[in-house]
Amino acid sequence: MGILDNDTVIVDAILTKVGRQKLAQGQPLGITKFGFGDTGVDYTLYNPDHPSGSDSYGSAITSLPMLEAVPDDNVFMRSTLWGDGERNVSGFSFILVSSGTSVTIEKVPGETASNQIWISPQVYPWIENPNFTFKVLDVRGLKSATPPMSYSDSSFLITDLVPFEHPSPVMATWEAVGQDGSLELNAQDGKITSQKTVGVEITHEGAAPGFVTVTVQQNNV
Repeated sequence: MGILDNDTVIVDAILTKVGRQKLAQGQPLGITKFGFGDTGVDYTLYNPDHPSGSDSYGSAITSLPMLEAVPDDNVFMRSTLWGDGERNVSGFSFILVSSGTSVTIEKVPGETASNQIWISPQVYPWIENPNFTFKVLDVRGLKSATPPMSYSDSSFLITDLVPFEHPSPVMATWEAVGQDGSLELNAQDGKITSQKTVGVEITHEGAAPGFVTVTVQQNNV
């Protein structure tokens, strides 16, 4: 990670692994969404007693060096910003993942099977019967007791399992209703030939999204 010169306006774009794969294959990146984060910002520097007046209350914050973009949300986008365009709103609903934001699908010792996990979100402030959408960003080698609603690759039916060795990531989407709505995930038996990490986005209309990092242990030996 490096420091950028903040004397000028800089847009520092770093491609993720998926983005680099698409670029290498001559595919368009197809960027349709983006997010903001404030990792590296120290809000304790805000000074309402600044001798130069209100225009300078946040000068120490805006003078902080900017961090270089890193395609790893465990390092860079740890603190994300969210809003839906409304002004004068001091609090938004948000998703809390009670099962944890970093979980592992562990191999059963001595077997080629794995132990399933449950991703269990809740919306705060509490609302009745929330409708959660789970998007698994790379479902290769994974399975669930409930078929997904859709795959990003239309060559797969929702009853299909995407093989671990499929050449490019395939996203899968599930929905669950209710404060107890959860997503069950597991590894396909004996198919994970190397450990992998998968992101799961959890959304609910009107709430800041949640994100879970899932580590999948090798289970083919």
